[in-house]
Amino acid sequence: MKAELAQLIELQRTDTCIRRLGAELEALPERRAEIEKEFEQRAFEFVGAQNERDAARERRAKLETELAETRSRAEHAERALMAATNEKEYTAAIRETDAARKHISQLETQILELMESSDAAESRMAELEPQVAQLRGERDQRLAAFEREVAAQQEELERCRRERERLLAELPKQTSAMYNRIVTRIRGGVAVAEARNGSCTACFMSLRPQVMAEVRRGEEIITCDNCNRILFYAPAAEQQAHAVS
Repeated sequence: MKAELAQLIELQRTDTCIRRLGAELEALPERRAEIEKEFEQRAFEFVGAQNERDAARERRAKLETELAETRSRAEHAERALMAATNEKEYTAAIRETDAARKHISQLETQILELMESSDAAESRMAELEPQVAQLRGERDQRLAAFEREVAAQQEELERCRRERERLLAELPKQTSAMYNRIVTRIRGGVAVAEARNGSCTACFMSLRPQVMAEVRRGEEIITCDNCNRILFYAPAAEQQAHAVS
């Protein structure tokens, strides 16, 4: 086989690797999310108690702020009551004081209920913690393995990119330009295809006997009459080793 054609086959194999790794890396956020989601599903009771506790704490903080403001209004109303000089002022101050005290009582009851709810959630979390710790450990191990896989894929992708640049640089400019033109134009980026059983394995169209004979000889670059891909021939024993698509 012509050395130039062998380089094109290797270049196509490298580009296929780059596309595969690129697609896998693009899917990584979704894969990571799936690991986290599985953990949450298996630890749903613990997560539910945790969410309940956090919601109770958040609601309690808001109510305590409102309680402080209401107590301030109650103190203001009591001062107004003591300073009232007529029945109208006295009645208004009494009404405001009673409303503030009633609201204070309601807020204190709600805060107490939220404290109890938070404590109950904390108790459930404590009971579930040993089981969840095991699940968390399993998740962390999977994430660590995932990160190692990501690092290996990124390293492999960089290696393939360097190899691609090397192969392109070694090819004649006219040949590398033809390859890049085909890769850019054809969907999927497969510019080199095997000719097998008298057909192009990329577009499945039959090749003229003369074209197939020239591809078998491998002495020059031959393209498919139908899809314009560069064709190569691999003997039966080598077909699997030379597959690039």
